[in-house]
Amino acid sequence: MKTSRESKSGTKRLKLNIYMRRKLTIALGVVSAVLFALALYIVVLMRDNGDSYQKMVLSQQRYSSSVIPFKRGNIVDRNNTILAYSEEVYNLILDPSVILYTAKASDPEPNRGATVDALVSCFGFDRTDLENTLTNNPTSQYIRYRQQLSANEMNRFLMIQKNYNEAEDANGKALHQDQVTGVWFEKEYKRSYPYKETACTVLGFSGADSSEGHWGIEEYYNEQLSGINGKSYSYINQDGEVERVLQDPTNGATVVSTIDWFIQSVVEEKIQAYAAVKNYKNIGVIVMDPSNCEILAMASDKRFDPSKPADLAPYFPEGYLDTLSEEELASVRNQVWRNFTVSDVFPPGSVAKELTVAMALEEAVVTPDTLFNCDGGEAFGDELVIHCHERDGHGIQNLEQTLWNSCNDAMMNIASRVTASTMIRYHRLFGLGARTGVDLPGEASGIIFDEKTMSAVDMATSSFGQGFSTTMIQMAASYCSLINGGYYYQPRIVSRILDDNGNVIREYQPELVRKTVTEETSAFLRMAAKHTVDQGAGNIDSYSIGGKTGTANKYPIEEDQYVVSFMAFVPAEKPTLLVYAVIDEPTIKASSEAIALEVSIMKELLEYRGVLKTQ
Repeated sequence: MKTSRESKSGTKRLKLNIYMRRKLTIALGVVSAVLFALALYIVVLMRDNGDSYQKMVLSQQRYSSSVIPFKRGNIVDRNNTILAYSEEVYNLILDPSVILYTAKASDPEPNRGATVDALVSCFGFDRTDLENTLTNNPTSQYIRYRQQLSANEMNRFLMIQKNYNEAEDANGKALHQDQVTGVWFEKEYKRSYPYKETACTVLGFSGADSSEGHWGIEEYYNEQLSGINGKSYSYINQDGEVERVLQDPTNGATVVSTIDWFIQSVVEEKIQAYAAVKNYKNIGVIVMDPSNCEILAMASDKRFDPSKPADLAPYFPEGYLDTLSEEELASVRNQVWRNFTVSDVFPPGSVAKELTVAMALEEAVVTPDTLFNCDGGEAFGDELVIHCHERDGHGIQNLEQTLWNSCNDAMMNIASRVTASTMIRYHRLFGLGARTGVDLPGEASGIIFDEKTMSAVDMATSSFGQGFSTTMIQMAASYCSLINGGYYYQPRIVSRILDDNGNVIREYQPELVRKTVTEETSAFLRMAAKHTVDQGAGNIDSYSIGGKTGTANKYPIEEDQYVVSFMAFVPAEKPTLLVYAVIDEPTIKASSEAIALEVSIMKELLEYRGVLKTQ
């Protein structure tokens, strides 16, 4: 009975339920708090580290990417003639894992024969080599089997593949059970130079993938000519779908040079004609517009094909290169690729006499009426006599006649009227001993004296172009300032940069660096140079031409080697064309060699440039 009453006691059961509810409430609260804290932690974690976790997830998924190459920009001449461009080519890729794929053990490599047959028939590949490549790399997905195929070659194969794979019989059923498969093509660019060797040392060349330039404009303007590669991504997302992302490439800019292709081709033709019958070490020619120092042509006797610069066999006697060591061969290539007109230095010789006379007129130590007595040389101390090339002397002559006669004695007399610091100041004013800043790589600075090292003898020899060294581009730029009214411009070989759509990104205006001489001095030098040519040195009938020859001993003098040159401009009264020709170590040590080369060039250019005859 007691048990029965206790079991019927509602009060006792009620107390038990309250207790249990309290326990459950506390447990539920704790669990809820833990879940809330965990959710909050996940939110914070994703906020701060979501990107990195996402990358970790994606990195574990199937993922592929490929580079889409940029197209290197063109190089064109001043008239938009294309000198260098990038041509689409294609690499043939084999995927043995697809070609050799076997779905049934009873049907081994069903597509191998058809694919190999198609490749051999289309491209003439060696069947044994092709078969060995597949056999030795059965799981490979990427073998670059051939490079730089043309679009026509690629399309021919794709047509063969399509015709074979889609062939049907008369009833519309597939004619072939196997397939031509596992072959695809990737695009890249090959640098092409339509005029081959023409302007090779000016243009330079680029690497196999056209991404980096070497020498010439290709190197100096590499940043502008280069673009940015694009990329293609594909991956499996969290939903199992293929996601593709495409970033288009940015192509390189077009570089517009100041070169005139016709003038350049004439210069190179005449150099090669001379080189075919004469012996020498180097030849260089620069053609400039003296009004602003734009380079119209620049060439040397060294030639190579920029599309295959390492192949120099066509330009040397047969078998000669095979006799050279790797080090010697590298040296030969360097000498061929370098630009003689900006990278090599030499004593300028009598061409520099115009600079000496300009200095004297500007310093007012002489006038056009000053007379000089050339007795054949000047004595320095008791033992040293520096002779004029006319050992018997030129006699009495005025300032202009000293240039006609190219009189060393008169130049030494002028040098004795100024200080060493004055002569050095003018050398620097004319740009000697320092790079001109021409937009080409490898420019040399030349060598001139300073106040501490220049003696009276050095001043004497410097007055007629010996004792110091210059580059061709230095002398051409300084001479332009002498004949254009005294305005020294930085020489340039590029005028504009255009984007991929032909819009001007940057334009390089003629940059006036400094004033060198007055208009009066410039006018005197132009007429003196004209009268010099009128005497017979470089004269072309019916044209008004000014010019100055140069012959200089190279160092060491004991080796008896010379540099001969001729600097000429037309028309003499207001020059629009300057041509500077230098022959390094000719067999015949006379400036007439350079005169003959330059006259052959000038005759071809006068009518083209619209220079009017005076008679």
